[in-house]
Amino acid sequence: MLRTAQAVLLAVVYFAAAKVSLLVAIPPGYATAIWPPSGIALAALLLWGIPLWPGAWIGSFAANLMVGGSVLTATAIASGSSLQAFAIATLVRRHLGVPRRFLRVREVLTFVGLAAGGAVIAPTVALLPLATIYPLQAPDLASNWWTWWQGDACGMLIVAPLILSWTEPGMRWSGRKAAEAVAFTVLLLLAGEIVFGAGFGRTFVMVPFVIWAAFRFDQREVTTTSAAICAMALWYTLHRESGPFADVGRNEMLLLLLVFVSTIVVTGLMISAVLAQLEMAREDLETRVRERTALLADSERRFRLMVDSVVDYAIFMLDPRGNIASWNPGAQRIKGYSAAEIIGEHFSKFYPPEEIANGKPQWELEVASREGRFEEEGWRLRKDGSPFWASVVLSAVRDEKGTLLGFAKVTRDLTEKKRGEAELVRAKVEAERANESKSQFLANMSHELRTPLNSLLILAKLLSDNVGGNLNEKQVRFAQTIYASGMDLLALINDLLDLAKIESGAVTALNIGPAPLEDIKRELDRLFHQVALEKKLDFAVDLAPGLPHTIRTDATRLKQVLKNLLANAFKFTPKGSVRLRIMRRGSDAVAFSVTDTGIGIPPEKQTIIFDAFQQADGSTSRQYGGTGLGLSISRELARLLGGELHLESMPGKGSTFTLVLPLSDERAATTA
Repeated sequence: MLRTAQAVLLAVVYFAAAKVSLLVAIPPGYATAIWPPSGIALAALLLWGIPLWPGAWIGSFAANLMVGGSVLTATAIASGSSLQAFAIATLVRRHLGVPRRFLRVREVLTFVGLAAGGAVIAPTVALLPLATIYPLQAPDLASNWWTWWQGDACGMLIVAPLILSWTEPGMRWSGRKAAEAVAFTVLLLLAGEIVFGAGFGRTFVMVPFVIWAAFRFDQREVTTTSAAICAMALWYTLHRESGPFADVGRNEMLLLLLVFVSTIVVTGLMISAVLAQLEMAREDLETRVRERTALLADSERRFRLMVDSVVDYAIFMLDPRGNIASWNPGAQRIKGYSAAEIIGEHFSKFYPPEEIANGKPQWELEVASREGRFEEEGWRLRKDGSPFWASVVLSAVRDEKGTLLGFAKVTRDLTEKKRGEAELVRAKVEAERANESKSQFLANMSHELRTPLNSLLILAKLLSDNVGGNLNEKQVRFAQTIYASGMDLLALINDLLDLAKIESGAVTALNIGPAPLEDIKRELDRLFHQVALEKKLDFAVDLAPGLPHTIRTDATRLKQVLKNLLANAFKFTPKGSVRLRIMRRGSDAVAFSVTDTGIGIPPEKQTIIFDAFQQADGSTSRQYGGTGLGLSISRELARLLGGELHLESMPGKGSTFTLVLPLSDERAATTA
């Protein structure tokens, strides 16, 4: 219903405007110098929607029919006019939307281009059929086409922006602004009378009024001013036959008038768009400045809150001369001065007298200024004169031009840390001294114990051998028990002696030399062959292909590690096998893997099995014997040899201990 009412209203307004405009048609009567209905139709389709184009068609058809045109003539003109409004409105909506105000120069140029370019549709669509009905000479046809195009183009440029701008809320009017508008109107009418009525002839006098309206009022006042100037020019020229355009022929007069009003309208729109664009840019800039200012203020507030909330650090600013310019609560807590007491004082106040005397504070400022930063730890003084150990960072603060604005200083009280470090050093020294004493004690005790023990072992061996046959069988068994227990005690003493030497650092110089792998294999096979027979275990020492004949290492220490590993393997393997396999590990290492099928080691014990006096289970020390020193000594010896000792084990399935040592740079011939 609303759309129908809008279409009817458009048809009525179009008809009325067309009736008035057709009074000034250029012969033979189908074109006018300015055609306001074209602007009315374009504005209506932009504001109310493209589907209202039938209203423009009906209005045009009725107007042309009422002035005596045939149905065919009225149909042709109505079709061209409505099609033109439809096409231009569609393009404007696509590129500009509904331009109630032109806010950018690009929008003005786009609108002018679409209106001027689209204005060819109506004369082209309408004149071609009319020319076939009414015989027109080529010059008359071209003149009518050109005048029609100019009339439609100027009608759209003058009337459409005027209507569109008045649908937008205008500026706020104050008393002073209203008085200015009255004065503006009076002067505009007076200038129009002078230029067009009195024959002054200087049409440029009207341009300042367009500029005045653009600078002092809103865009709808600009379009109104342009329309008023056009109306005065038309009125004086056509009805009073006065002004600068009245002294020429009718067609030339109308064309000159058309150029003038087009220039006025486009100039007004361009200037107002430029000013609107500048105003938007200014508002955008002001908005951004306000936002940045608010962000900066918020950032500064947050920074101040952050600095004030820090109590473990003294954070303060110095001016370029070293005078204190700001003070945070952390500085007051650490140094003892309140902000009122210390601001304005020189920062050298925190230094011991001897450092002030040798110019250290000034030297720090010079270093920070030159290098950008100075950092150190040293003694500083509190307000009560007590010293504290401080970590100090002094940074130069400069502006974007590099001018020194001052210094930022951050101080942390490390007195407790310094005291703790000193205590740690003292504790470390005492622990090392105690460890050295312990190791020395163990070494001495082991030596003192081994000397008489060797004598006991010799006597026990003589008794157990019973060379003279003067002991009975029971006495021999007692002697053998004494000898076996003595050997266990000697092994324990030797382990303690090795551990003591390693922990005290006595074992540092190794006897590095060629170690033939075949000799190591034979010796280990000979040593553990009898043990394997006694425990009924399979035993083998395998050399994998591709090994060198020798490696450079300490052969004695290497065999000590392997003996420990094999002894453990036999001890904890009740049945099955024990195997030592020697093979390459990569291109620069050799691996010695001792694998057994014994009781295995639980995963939770595998991390501590290499610690001194540790075994996989407390019960094993009672069932299998031993002190838990062998693996600890083996691991340390492996490290001394430049290698590593690894463990893989599953409870109930056995264990594999692998010693990995580096090969010598001097390669020997490989074994088969």
